[in-house]
Amino acid sequence: MPKKVIWGLIASGLFLLLIVGLGLTTQIHQDKVSHVITAQKRPLIMIGGSSSTRTDFDDIVRSLNEQQHHPLITLTVKANQKLAFKEKRVENTNLNDALIVIFFEDSTDSTENIMTQTNGLAKAIRYLQRHQHLTTANALGYSNGGLIWSRYLAGLSSSKPLAVHDLMLIGTPFLGTDAAHPDKTLYTPLLDHKNQFKKLHAVINIAGDTGEGNDDIVPLSSVNAGGNLFMNNVTRYTAMTVNQKSISHGDLLHEAYVARLIRQNLINQ
Repeated sequence: MPKKVIWGLIASGLFLLLIVGLGLTTQIHQDKVSHVITAQKRPLIMIGGSSSTRTDFDDIVRSLNEQQHHPLITLTVKANQKLAFKEKRVENTNLNDALIVIFFEDSTDSTENIMTQTNGLAKAIRYLQRHQHLTTANALGYSNGGLIWSRYLAGLSSSKPLAVHDLMLIGTPFLGTDAAHPDKTLYTPLLDHKNQFKKLHAVINIAGDTGEGNDDIVPLSSVNAGGNLFMNNVTRYTAMTVNQKSISHGDLLHEAYVARLIRQNLINQ
């Protein structure tokens, strides 16, 4: 075989090896980048609203588990303020991958009980810090759960609240549910302590609107009052409205769109 042909074959072979090598390098790089984007940096702690049940977050948990299976911790704050711990583990995961639901056995809708629940949240967080070595988290509060989180992070039940990075509020009635007669009983103390929110990185405040200026229970004006607490205090404040004629306050947790927002803003951050 002529030398020119031999050298040609060698050159072609080296070129093919180079192409394959570059392809593998690119794939490895993409895999690493993808891992960085999707790796969960801290657990997500979720609190429901008035008349909540243990299944309120089941749809969200199922949706989040479609891409990655998460350990699930349920911490129940009983009516007597005692705690009950339950855990569902997932192999090759740790606390940062966990979804944590704090469930209040008594979730009666009253100002006094929201204050009591805030104290219960502080007790639950101390338990997680002591027994699960919790140091930071992202947080989700639905309806009055958003008020409980806000009161806790404002230091109204703990002088040293947990270092929460990102907070999402869904249908939170900062001024109650009567647009004509706003209730500032819980809101004014939050205004007085809003400097505490500077420790937060991002707050996403979500409202529902049927087209009548409310989600059939909570007025937009009540949800949007959160802007006075967080805007210009946190690094990033985002207010969003789910506009849908058939939306209801109780539906907000079950919207696929909301589940995607949770994944994007609380799981991948």
